[in-house]
Formats: sequence, C-alpha cells, structure tokens
Amino acid sequence: MKIVDQTLIIKCFDSWNIQTVLRLCKEYKELVETINDKPWACLVDMTEWELSTPEMWDEIEKLNQWGNINNQKYEAVICSLSIQKMLMEDSHSVLTNVETNFCQNIDEAYKWLSSMGVLKI
Repeated sequence: MKIVDQTLIIKCFDSWNIQTVLRLCKEYKELVETINDKPWACLVDMTEWELSTPEMWDEIEKLNQWGNINNQKYEAVICSLSIQKMLMEDSHSVLTNVETNFCQNIDEAYKWLSSMGVLKI
C-alpha cells in the first residue's frame, strides 16, 4: 500500500487469512489519515489476488463504512476474475458516498482517478 497524491493504492497478492485482512485494515486507516482532510480515492488492484477466507468480508464492510465517514469519494477496482468483481460489488453496497469504477487495467484506473482530480498522471 502507498499514497500517491490523494489516492491510496493497494496491490493485492496471493490468498488472505483473517490476520492479513486485519493488518490491511489497520495500515489502510493509518495511511488514509494522512490525506483525509480532502476528498480521496482508493485504487484496489486485485489482478494477482487469490481470494480469502469468508470472514474477511465483514472486516472489509467495516472498512468501507469507515471510508464513507472519512471523506472517501472514489474507488477504482481492477479484477482479474469474475468472482472477485462479484464479491467487490457486494462489499461496495455500503459505500454510499463513494463512486466506484471497475476498470480493465491499471492505466484505465489511473486515467479515471486523474479525471476525478485525485491522482496526477
């Protein structure tokens, strides 16, 4: 994970257990707290992610709810599997203040986030 401009970029790898998810959520919030004084975005690249244990989604839902009240406005998601997209779409139902865009590749995600004013490319 890293911050670039007003965007948190997350590259997901391998399969995840609950400990990985809890660590992600903690580090995510710590990083976002450095940029959430202005509208911000998250770019989630799942092209190398191999899914996770089911209990992950409760934690992701809590994280999405946290984003809603902490000035998140945009989320770009890159999926390599249709199941990833389905799971992410389900988890994004709580993102009531966030515009989500499912992108085909990193370039498309960068261009969209740039057009939203949260990433300079």
